[in-house]
Amino acid sequence: MSKIKKTPKIPFKKRFLESEKRFQDLLDHLPVGVYRTTPDGKIIEANQALADMLGYERHEDLKDINVKDFYVRAEDRAEHLKELDLQGTFCTEFELRRKDGQTIWGRDYPRAVVGSGGKINYYDGILLDITKQKNAEEELKGALYKLETLSLADDLTGLYNRRGFFTIAVEHFKMADRQREKMFLLFMDLDNLKNINDTFGHHMGDQALVCVSDILKGNFRSVDVKGRMGGDEFAVFLVGASREGMEAAESRLRKKIEMFNENKEKPFQLSVSMGASYYDPLHPCTIDELLVRADKIMYEEKRRKGRS
Repeated sequence: MSKIKKTPKIPFKKRFLESEKRFQDLLDHLPVGVYRTTPDGKIIEANQALADMLGYERHEDLKDINVKDFYVRAEDRAEHLKELDLQGTFCTEFELRRKDGQTIWGRDYPRAVVGSGGKINYYDGILLDITKQKNAEEELKGALYKLETLSLADDLTGLYNRRGFFTIAVEHFKMADRQREKMFLLFMDLDNLKNINDTFGHHMGDQALVCVSDILKGNFRSVDVKGRMGGDEFAVFLVGASREGMEAAESRLRKKIEMFNENKEKPFQLSVSMGASYYDPLHPCTIDELLVRADKIMYEEKRRKGRS
């Protein structure tokens, strides 16, 4: 009868080391960063993908660095750990600083590992580099913002167009109602634009509109909503202005138009008819109603001047 050969028993230490090596090989070949950290920030385990992500040659180098040093904003880690303590798992995004000083965006998928005493022993997690995605999102946001801005702006003057004026003014209206704040609307019309076009050409007519808009930009505050309502009509919504402030702004505007004409930098003279209406939050009305009131007063002034 033949004797059965026994398989040599591999020592436990050797089996453990081989198992650890296989596990580390698995981690190192994953395309995402994998880590284990303590609550005070010590990195216990990390794979090579995480080291590459953070700009280090070897994953062993990360064990000498506290994870806190990678955060661009320290408060991000504090808020992150607070949510982890409450929920056990919590996905979030934040900026990290690489060894070379460059910043990247990471998306973190961690879990809190709790010991027998209910205390968190460490955090295990997976970190993804989403910098390219974030940059693409920011570019898209910028493009959408630019598109939205262009859709609200008048191409010729750079002021809000009619749509833009109403869009922004409505928000100020809501705020005025909440804060019981009085506001004023100034409506104006460039006199004799047709005569400027007929005498000097439409290019100079456009120049006259641009000159009026430049005077408006220089005369009113940045917070005031300034718009070209169409053709030769302009409107300014004076945010949080008193009656005295509105009258002073109107007086300055007339003075600046006089100064423009005295300088004779252009072949034409500017003349603007104006009308102002008052918004009382105790007796609310719509923007359209304010415009109608101001428009009526403006045309009374134009009629007195005999202008078209």
